[in-house]
Amino acid sequence: MTWLKVSTNNAQEFYKSYAHIIELDCSVTTQKIKVDKSILGLIEKEGFNGPTPVFSQTLVNFYRVFTIAVKDIIWEESYFQPLLQNSELQFLKHLRNGCAHNNKFFWGNGKQRQDTIQKLPVSWRGKVIKEKLEGTKLYMDFMKPGDIFFLLFDISNLV
Repeated sequence: MTWLKVSTNNAQEFYKSYAHIIELDCSVTTQKIKVDKSILGLIEKEGFNGPTPVFSQTLVNFYRVFTIAVKDIIWEESYFQPLLQNSELQFLKHLRNGCAHNNKFFWGNGKQRQDTIQKLPVSWRGKVIKEKLEGTKLYMDFMKPGDIFFLLFDISNLV
């Protein structure tokens, strides 16, 4: 999706010999889900935080699900346990929480809120998660397309 957005002309050239951009088999029918090339024009006109959900909301929802899964997997793996207090992993923990709260930073309620705010700020590569971010959008505002992959790269270097 990001490639289609930043390189619409290249994507159109790449897909010119294909009938559809995507053809997905289904396990419950013999039909295929097909995405037509006309979607490229919609993506090109939309912008990263545009009002139509073709590009931005699809990408945001992917990043949300991906971030939640990655954080949860890391927290379950024993070889990450000694590293959980590193800034990269604490940063990921806050991203995961924001993803679970409709793509917005949220510090919780009561004691959880106090504990969370007490541990702020958390920094990674010049990005700082601090108390005043509560309620602001996470992906496409604070985090841009591709940022999560650099964070994962840095986390993998810790291991």
